[in-house]
Amino acid sequence: MMISELPSNIQKTVVALMRLGEATAEDVAKITGRKRSTESYYLNLMAEMKLVKKKKVGRKIYFVFNSNHHEK
Repeated sequence: MMISELPSNIQKTVVALMRLGEATAEDVAKITGRKRSTESYYLNLMAEMKLVKKKKVGRKIYFVFNSNHHEK
């Protein structure tokens, strides 16, 4: 799936995560200017689509692009 095929609200999250590499919803929210809960929702949708993987470290959940999925 190409980034341009995603809804525009999720595209902003994708771009922020691309910039960060690995990040929490809070990290992404700082870049997008949206609420942490909004970014958490979008990142979890991306995880359901298998675009990203979740990694729990302590109480924080980090998101990273799935290496099995090639971003374009």
